[in-house]
Amino acid sequence: MGVVIQARVTGIWQTVYLEVTGKNYIENFKIYPYFETGDVSFLLNIEGEGEVRIEVYKEDEKIDEKKSYGKGITSLNFNIRNFIPWSIENPFLYKVKFYLYSKGKLEDEVESYFGFRRIEVSDKKVLLNGKPIFMRMVLDQGYYTDGIYTAQDEEAIINDIKIAKDMGFNGARLHQKVFEPLFLYWADKLGYIVWGEYPNWGIKNSISSDAFGTLIKEWIDVIDRDFNHPSIIGWCPLNETSIYQDNELVRNLYKITKKIDRTRPVIDTSGYVHVETDIYDSHNYKQNPEVFKNDFEEFKSRDNVWQNFPNYDAPYKGQPYWVSEYGGIWWDEEGIKDGWGYGEKPKTKEEFIERYKKLTEVLLSHPKICGFCYTQLYDVEQEINGLYTYSRKPKFKSEIIRKINTKIAEIEK
Repeated sequence: MGVVIQARVTGIWQTVYLEVTGKNYIENFKIYPYFETGDVSFLLNIEGEGEVRIEVYKEDEKIDEKKSYGKGITSLNFNIRNFIPWSIENPFLYKVKFYLYSKGKLEDEVESYFGFRRIEVSDKKVLLNGKPIFMRMVLDQGYYTDGIYTAQDEEAIINDIKIAKDMGFNGARLHQKVFEPLFLYWADKLGYIVWGEYPNWGIKNSISSDAFGTLIKEWIDVIDRDFNHPSIIGWCPLNETSIYQDNELVRNLYKITKKIDRTRPVIDTSGYVHVETDIYDSHNYKQNPEVFKNDFEEFKSRDNVWQNFPNYDAPYKGQPYWVSEYGGIWWDEEGIKDGWGYGEKPKTKEEFIERYKKLTEVLLSHPKICGFCYTQLYDVEQEINGLYTYSRKPKFKSEIIRKINTKIAEIEK
């Protein structure tokens, strides 16, 4: 899905802060929890040198502590016995404190957290902590009526996660925007799984493009910054790329992402045109449920998936398959001039619900489809295909949508 917005987005929109440090400080760190063993490794990048002390807390109880001399890249390993996993139902987080001392003086102190969770792909399924999950996702473009890309306050960020969960979604594609860390913090806290993306819409897919040089640098920064969030279950740097794309550039971007983070699956380019990907996805906005269903019928008996560009897409190789954009049914609650959605506008709310139900059940009942992402959570500017209005008022009773979304998926049985 491509966004053509009416209001311009420019300037600084994420939190900016300055931090005073001494000669010795903790520049950054990565946390590697191992779900299989209960081990957790802390990899710290120390500017300068000194004694590192790490404390691990279960809620407010300190359960372990270790010290080591640190200079440059420094690692310390712990084992948490009988650990509590992080999950959608119980997003348990362990607290960790880092201290850096130089000649007995405290130079730096940082507090963070981590969760024990494992995300993997196997046998056409996405597994969370070893169990199949169906990704009941919704498209979230991170727009707000007053600040556009900037939320008016923390409550607005929390609310967007809560209203999605109220309708039975367990996560979101954070679409065409690098969301601020505060959103990811609350996704971690509330048990909300997300795909991390990059705003690449309209970039020319050419190695000679200056934009791609900027993309690769910024994308590496994004992965490094957001690596520790357990709510992020995968990376997807590109969206709806052209049939004229440079395939080697797309492949290299996939490989770079995998080199930086081997703990998560990577989708090379959402929807189309795939080159090399851990999960295969498509975007299908057909509004007739029978036609929509027919597109995926052959996949039930053969490994022949529906593709947006079958003459250009890389061959399907048995990866998990999901429809990462569908629906987009429009319903106008606020009289938006020149508003639009996909297909013919339903005449009544009952007709909307019936179409939503039938489209969604096609995906939930398919034995080989591992998820969906409905377009979209709320209206954005002229796009009036949200389940909520731009001001986050529900267009439909949340319990009705929730009942449809939370039906047990065939792949979960």
